[in-house]
Amino acid sequence: MTMKRSLSFFRFAQCRIRGIASDRSAASGVEFALVLPILVMLLFGTVELGHALTVSRKIDEIASSTGDMIAQQSSWTKTDVTKLLSGASFILQPYDTSKLTLTVAVNDVNASGSATVNWSAALNTSAVNSGTASAVAVPSNIQETGVQIVLTRVQYTLTTPVSAFFSNFTGQNGYSFDRYFFNRPRVSDTIKYN
Repeated sequence: MTMKRSLSFFRFAQCRIRGIASDRSAASGVEFALVLPILVMLLFGTVELGHALTVSRKIDEIASSTGDMIAQQSSWTKTDVTKLLSGASFILQPYDTSKLTLTVAVNDVNASGSATVNWSAALNTSAVNSGTASAVAVPSNIQETGVQIVLTRVQYTLTTPVSAFFSNFTGQNGYSFDRYFFNRPRVSDTIKYN
């Protein structure tokens, strides 16, 4: 009798295991549960990349348009430059502009090719002192003795929820952008600053 019971229990267990192994009714649910985290990471990564590319484009636009506007006049007042820099920061919106630093430096280039700052103005940072060596080397193909060069430099750090989360692992809090743009004066060889 015990042998029959153990044999019937064994057959019962064997049938149940075969039934579970051949049952595919929840297979798609299990597959979805395995794939879902990967899909969510791809979604967040795509959104993150979109934000970073948008900010990168806006930073380039701020650098190029600010330098271009400064180069279009032969003289500027401190008030006008301050208004221009403040207005240029609105290009970055809807992103936070408090972390944006914008520096415009009009550089004199001597015969040996070294550039020194003639005058400078800045937003959310201090202006570069007159007579200081240029922060960025002026390319030789745009240097001309007696002609000033407008250097616009924009720096920004974009912090998103995803980058803040991963900062614990990577050690970096956000994406750092540092762009600069060169222009030559359009109206005259020099740009005065009053």
